[in-house]
Amino acid sequence: MDTSLLFVSSTLFWTLSSEQWFRLAKTYGLGGIEIWAQQLESNKISAEEVRRAARYYGLHTTIHNYSWDINLLSLNRSQRSVAVHLTKKAIELASYLNSLQVTIHPGKELFCMPGADYDLLLAESANSLGRFAQGQGTTASFEIMEKIPKERVTSVEAIYRMEAAGNKAICWKYTEDIAHCDSTEEILHTAAVLNGRISEFHLSNKKGIQRHITDMAAGDFNLPEIVKELSSYNIPFILEGMDISPASSVFHNALSYLGVEKKHEDKMEKHDSSFNMLCYGNHSFNRLR
Repeated sequence: MDTSLLFVSSTLFWTLSSEQWFRLAKTYGLGGIEIWAQQLESNKISAEEVRRAARYYGLHTTIHNYSWDINLLSLNRSQRSVAVHLTKKAIELASYLNSLQVTIHPGKELFCMPGADYDLLLAESANSLGRFAQGQGTTASFEIMEKIPKERVTSVEAIYRMEAAGNKAICWKYTEDIAHCDSTEEILHTAAVLNGRISEFHLSNKKGIQRHITDMAAGDFNLPEIVKELSSYNIPFILEGMDISPASSVFHNALSYLGVEKKHEDKMEKHDSSFNMLCYGNHSFNRLR
């Protein structure tokens, strides 16, 4: 595969420094890093540190919105305001880092209330955040979620229903998560029907009803073949998962399964020295885009 289209989530490097994220990605010729906004806050990693590393290694970034427990569809106005505030904060982070996009979970219908129009509420949120992202020079991308109770955006049909409720020009895109699909046919169908409106693919595997399994090679989907099929869309694949081990074994095993080999030697001492010079010396940088 074209490894410049392959990005990796920062959550696969939970215990590593941001410089190490980018160094490992560069070693394998990857195109960039998806940064979980909550991880920066939880691990006290500064946005400036990330920006320096991205520019030093010449890699792109995308952003994943804050904690998964915020809900843009909360019927409680205060809770919804917090969700909107944090999402806009993630969009501002994307602008600061010159990131390609921000992936946003669309929110859950927590309970049925007479008169509540969740499709309209979601469309209004998407329109507001989509326009805000455009103003910040980036893109809001709403993730197509797994088919479990309370999730609203789980299929092409659900997307059409939501967009019809809003009845406005579409100013946002979608993220297709492969592990949220039930079959290879659904993966390919969704990509084809939403061609031009999907901004990235989330790449992980499932086993039965278990999503995002740690061992990507042990899942139901033949991911190397699926990636080959989807590569013609020329949009990023984000290698997803969670790994708190310093060895980053989930990352390395996934790349081995996908047939991705090292492109550059990881000369740690040389990189550390050069990066420290960048952080503490006077340097000028070019924007990636």
